[in-house]
Amino acid sequence: MKFRFKKFRVYQDAKDYCKFCRDIVEKYFANRDKGLANQIQRALNSIVLNIAEGSADNSDIEFARFLGISIRSVYETVAGFDLASFRNTLKT
Repeated sequence: MKFRFKKFRVYQDAKDYCKFCRDIVEKYFANRDKGLANQIQRALNSIVLNIAEGSADNSDIEFARFLGISIRSVYETVAGFDLASFRNTLKT
């Protein structure tokens, strides 16, 4: 079975973003604030998974809806890092 999302540049970029952010979470605060780290990681998964899920139908409207959900998850990760910084959880 072919999965068309694997060829999409947005999917590849989302995976790279996910790995980059996960590395930061693991290195700097996964042990300090497990709840926030878990929430960010779930949002990161959501970015990639919604791109894949939205590509399942051949409807551009449906795909655009799922891309919107992915973008909202990007905002959630940024807010999570902002919250970690605000809480002084994110330290080097």
